[in-house]
Amino acid sequence: MFKKLGLICIILLVLIGVSMASSAGELLQKTNFKDEITLPWKVFENNNHNSYSFISDGNLVVHIDQKSTNSKDVQLSHKDISIVAGHTYNVKFSLRANKDCKIYARVGGSSEPFGDVWNNNNQPFSVKAMQILNINDTFTVNESIQSAEFAFYLGGDLPGPLPCEIQFISMSLVDPEFIPTPIPTSTPARDIRVNQLGYFPHAAKKATLKVKSYGALPIEWQLKNSSGVVVASGKTKPYGRDHASWETLEIIDFSYYTKPGKNYQLVAGSAVSFPFDIGTDMYSQMKYDALKYFYHARSGINIEMPYCVETKWARAAGHANDTAILINGRNYSGPESIESTGGWYDAGDHGKYVVHGGLALWILQNQYEHSVATSKEEQFGDGKLNIPEGGNSKNDLMDETRWEMEWMLKMQIPEGFDRAGMAVHKMADQEWTSFPTRPDQDKERRIYYPPSTAATLNLTACAAQASRIWKDKDKSFSAKCLTSAETAYEAAKKHPAVMSPYGQEPGSETYGDNYLEDDFYWAACELYVTTGKEEYLSDLKAYEYSLKMPVTLKGASNGLAGCFDWSATGGLGTLTLALHKIDEFPEVADSIKTAADTFMTIQENEGFGLSYGT
Repeated sequence: MFKKLGLICIILLVLIGVSMASSAGELLQKTNFKDEITLPWKVFENNNHNSYSFISDGNLVVHIDQKSTNSKDVQLSHKDISIVAGHTYNVKFSLRANKDCKIYARVGGSSEPFGDVWNNNNQPFSVKAMQILNINDTFTVNESIQSAEFAFYLGGDLPGPLPCEIQFISMSLVDPEFIPTPIPTSTPARDIRVNQLGYFPHAAKKATLKVKSYGALPIEWQLKNSSGVVVASGKTKPYGRDHASWETLEIIDFSYYTKPGKNYQLVAGSAVSFPFDIGTDMYSQMKYDALKYFYHARSGINIEMPYCVETKWARAAGHANDTAILINGRNYSGPESIESTGGWYDAGDHGKYVVHGGLALWILQNQYEHSVATSKEEQFGDGKLNIPEGGNSKNDLMDETRWEMEWMLKMQIPEGFDRAGMAVHKMADQEWTSFPTRPDQDKERRIYYPPSTAATLNLTACAAQASRIWKDKDKSFSAKCLTSAETAYEAAKKHPAVMSPYGQEPGSETYGDNYLEDDFYWAACELYVTTGKEEYLSDLKAYEYSLKMPVTLKGASNGLAGCFDWSATGGLGTLTLALHKIDEFPEVADSIKTAADTFMTIQENEGFGLSYGT
């Protein structure tokens, strides 16, 4: 999770154009939170339920309400700082808390070996309730760190009795010899937030207006067409404080206006929205742009024109000969190495994970199956995705998914080794690479991790799904996928609780999962649809939530709203039954509708119209 959040933070930082601090030599891209923007500061946690954060009175507040084990389990961090040997630095910060507590502050490496160049003599600072702690110190470093961070550890015993709130007022890290890289001028934020692509004529059309305070009278709004003519008007509906953004909001509802057009804008007082359209074609290209991600994420192949669209995205093949060595010290007797060329990278760390890849692969294969079932297969026909396989008379979704499926088949442990038939949990770099490092420039040693039950069931489900997709297109490949799926399923039954741990490891994430019943159900659903065998039918019916679409996740995301994610896969099995076996299991339709209604209700009550409750 830390890796993903860090990558998202960096991407968002570029998009919103956060300005560099004005102080000469300031290394931090944000030194306070008076503008109510937190990035690139980010709260990292080993468990989503440990804490949450928000802005209050220009301060970043970290609220900790659940006990954790280690001080690092909850931390606030500003990454991507470069420390230069021989330079002298000035570090400052101000904070307070609502009760007596401790915090550990450090400047040092953001990855293994996590060496500190500054801390409080390896001791935490003591914070007195409602008293501001002001720290001002200087230090000189002996070695350079290309990828460093300024971090505060808040977990374990540090916060004392819970709940506890720590308010971060300001931070600074100055190197007088540092020359900042100019950041392009950012696009000013708009207080009216709209769907910038546009709205369908007869669908709901809502916008969110940020206001200064709650309790004021409704605000007059206007909808103007591309000529500036007012075509609709009304009054906002007060919403109040939004928990996720910590902004005070009002809702603009212009659903009654249905005339298609380009470059509409909403106006409320001095606030003006970005232009948007009303029509039916706004999303026509989006599916192709989104699917292009998978080509760019391919490992082991040159990314080149014309498939990468623009020459600036071209690169040499990353890990063209991707041989991964078994990690030491895991009490596993597997192959000394695995040939793992191909597949999709998970993110900027160049790891390839069966559990994450499995979810993405299933979604794309399901998209293909759904397009066939609804007679829309041609949307993804040969040549539509502009990928190297174009011209082979195969649907492009089949080609793109096969790239990952063939890699996943390589992750199955062969006969003669411990846990034969199971799937490797992941393969990745031995140590973190600095961000950004292109895949073809990655020099880290590649290692693979022992098989897990979760990864094995991902292989089962996706291979069974691929087998039926390729049955009439490539019988040999279809048979290979089915053999792999059934072998993996039997191996998972023999080893039903081989878990990957939670947390973070050098060079990769663990993606642990402590609830696997849903994965067994998903795998059984896919095998039953593909083979029709009674043993798989019996297994899928035995699941506690059989034929149901969940609205609350289990596993690593336990308690969060949702139907499925990489660790909670039961909903995928139910969707497969709905697509292929609706006559046999008519009740799945009602369960899916109930889930949809649940999220529609959540959406209606969210300040930004999201179906993910905050």
